[in-house]
Amino acid sequence: MAHPNASETQPNGPIPTRPDDLTIGMYVDLNCSWFRHPFASKTFTITSDKELTIIRGLGLDTVLVHPALSDSQGTPQNSQNDGDGRTTAAPTLPDTTGPDTVRCDTPAPPPTIVQYKESLQQANMLYRQTVAESSQALNDIKNGSESGLVAAKQMIHGLTEILVSDNASSAMGSLLGAQELDDLSVLHAMNVAVLSMLVGRQFDLGHEAMHALGTAGFLHDIGEQALPPDLRHRSWASMNTEDQKAFQQHVDFGLNMLAQFPGLPDDVLSIIRNHHERVDGSGYPARIRGDQLSLLSRIHAVVDEYESLVNTPDPLTTMTPTETLSKLYTNAKTKFSEEVVVGLIQTLSVYPPGTVVALNDHSVGLVVSINLHSRMRPLIVLYDPTVNQANPHIADLSKDPTLSIVRSIPRSELSQETSDYLNLTKWTGFFISSSLKTLEEDRAA
Repeated sequence: MAHPNASETQPNGPIPTRPDDLTIGMYVDLNCSWFRHPFASKTFTITSDKELTIIRGLGLDTVLVHPALSDSQGTPQNSQNDGDGRTTAAPTLPDTTGPDTVRCDTPAPPPTIVQYKESLQQANMLYRQTVAESSQALNDIKNGSESGLVAAKQMIHGLTEILVSDNASSAMGSLLGAQELDDLSVLHAMNVAVLSMLVGRQFDLGHEAMHALGTAGFLHDIGEQALPPDLRHRSWASMNTEDQKAFQQHVDFGLNMLAQFPGLPDDVLSIIRNHHERVDGSGYPARIRGDQLSLLSRIHAVVDEYESLVNTPDPLTTMTPTETLSKLYTNAKTKFSEEVVVGLIQTLSVYPPGTVVALNDHSVGLVVSINLHSRMRPLIVLYDPTVNQANPHIADLSKDPTLSIVRSIPRSELSQETSDYLNLTKWTGFFISSSLKTLEEDRAA
């Protein structure tokens, strides 16, 4: 029996292809971490020039093209091996979709609620994968391995490209339990990175400043890894004076740890050095006042405080997102920058992901996604004991003008049954996504 030559490219196998050689119609696998791209899935058929532009801006060397799943006009069937292990795609085909061309395919229908649920499930699955990758990156950095820093920079680069190019359409919350997190500090690092960059976008920051915010957000508490575990996992209020002084050393520990990696920008190190400083001079370690703190440091300080309050070691005793925003605003003229607190509220609205709300139809639900183009019309998972918790009803207020939020509900007002149904015993991880609506609009364009 004859065997095919192992060096030959299998016709139906994935073909590594440079982004510049991609065309509409190709079914691609971006083959990278979720944090590096804004799409609902890393595998999909390219259907618009905008998607091509986004892919080419991700900084990927190659993506995988699946000929068997691609439209015939978008398949790199004539790809050849360059001899150095790389595969060259066939020349880009001319655009034949002009006004004189009759298209036989029908416009894509608007996304259904089932598609929204599938999108949420897939985004949550990919987010959990990113949590694991982030945990490994932080562990590598702690152990002096530059591979961890490289991985962190790649994640932040992906976020920066999404935000600077305005391809982000929603800020989403993913609920994670203790069994899914080896260390709450990993979630804190990711959340501060994401939220800092979202707030930074409110101030029209450039690419370099956004990247610095994200990198510092991810690395700011790396020095806590040098503290005793019993100190790391305690709240500030539970520490005595001696413990607080010991905890404050994590700032210097972190800077010393990062000193072994040359090339980190000064802005990044400055944010890390000042992330516990306050505008009234009451912070640490140097008691620097507001006029000496950069905008990036002031943004980070607000976001770090917000995230620390909404994700405490005990989720049942944590402050709600709305309560936290209210507390920050109260302190805005003393400890924090008022303009940054307002920027955070404008970013997340008064009902951030993780907020339990009452609607005007008397239903109760959990905000899971903020539409960045219509922040007061979020996506809400509804409490309904007659419906299986694994497949709950979802209300998209951006599509239903008859529904509106009446108020946020303190967790103390909720029954145990409601808390369990909405998974309020879990922590909230924040991430950025492109919505199905945006992708469908691109495809219909």
